[in-house]
Amino acid sequence: MSGSIKNIPIFLLCIALLQSCLYMLEKKNDKLKDVDEDDIAEEFADGTRTLPVIFLETDDHDGIDNKEYWKEAEIKIFTPQGRTKETDIEIKGRGNSTWTFPKKPFNLKYEDKNSLLGMPEAYKFCALANWRDRTRIRNAVALEIARQTSMKWTPQGRFADLVVDKDWYGNFYFTEKVEPEKLGLGKNGFLLFVDDHYNETYRFRSKIKDLPVNIITGSDVVLDANAFAAVRKTVDDFENALYNGVSNWRERIDIQSFCDWFLIHELTGSDEPSDPKGIYMYCEGDGVLHAGPCWDYDYHTFRPGSTGLTNPDALWFGKLLKMPDFQSVLKRRWSEIKPLVEDHIPAYISSLYEELQESVTLDHQLWPVKVIKTNGDEHLSFGEAVERLKTGLSQRIAVLDDYCSKL
Repeated sequence: MSGSIKNIPIFLLCIALLQSCLYMLEKKNDKLKDVDEDDIAEEFADGTRTLPVIFLETDDHDGIDNKEYWKEAEIKIFTPQGRTKETDIEIKGRGNSTWTFPKKPFNLKYEDKNSLLGMPEAYKFCALANWRDRTRIRNAVALEIARQTSMKWTPQGRFADLVVDKDWYGNFYFTEKVEPEKLGLGKNGFLLFVDDHYNETYRFRSKIKDLPVNIITGSDVVLDANAFAAVRKTVDDFENALYNGVSNWRERIDIQSFCDWFLIHELTGSDEPSDPKGIYMYCEGDGVLHAGPCWDYDYHTFRPGSTGLTNPDALWFGKLLKMPDFQSVLKRRWSEIKPLVEDHIPAYISSLYEELQESVTLDHQLWPVKVIKTNGDEHLSFGEAVERLKTGLSQRIAVLDDYCSKL
């Protein structure tokens, strides 16, 4: 009995501490409601804030609630250089599995071409939520790796905090949208997306590998039967050349771009191409397929402990990796890309950590991960998750060193 009485003060102390924590959390959350633009402007003026803040105000004041139709909104952007004027835009949810998560990604569309956060002018941009990525930087790091290669075009991206209908939505990665126009494809060129969601208007299964090939077109583009047949023939002719030897396969793909694309995915450890998912490629109208652009690396990437190649049988690599001509280019390209990655990417990761530490730490609190486990770092702090990402990258470099040394 006396032991129980002695424990009462400790119990009361715990209750008091819990109430204090709940009070502080409530006060913090109150600050994230009805966010005042003048307060944000003052934070930029006195130097306490440097990361851009984007204010979106939707016409119905109901946030980002659908991906079926465009919703009218106004956008205003605050940076250390000042605030932009209000501009009319439209927004719409985006993504497949990512749309089912609490923190929603979306697309935004300007009426006239515009630059967003210093990116090249365009009509459309993407806002990636990166909810299942504890570091929030996996996409940015992967795309920066792609820029060290010969990829013709890689989407630019910028981080910013987002306020929607006066409520704080947290950290988002705003990027250029992957579109045929970004690659400068002529009237006979085309952009393909190999992905098992297989939900574009124009699509087909490849003849030999049965790959789910989507043809990406502008929203107002209609492919006639001849154009569709020509696109399909380009893919099927390459497969016939590679697997059946009916012609020279080397003349039907840009080998260097496929080697670089393969190395990028092995460096990140992304296994989505093996599903297959997220595989872009294009043709400039000459019957030659090029790999890229690169996209979507927030899932199953930069994880320590992985050994061996991640995608040895994805797409056509099960055959390509056995071809001496492909092996030769792959080995050469790794010797050229590796020093660029080692010299630049660790410092780039560190710079992102410094830039985003406050924003991402708050984002973790706003959008906690409760059940889903995708990258193995869901319960780590931002700093711990970033260090783990660096370890994963170092291990992938070692894997490629070992593999390419034996070619």
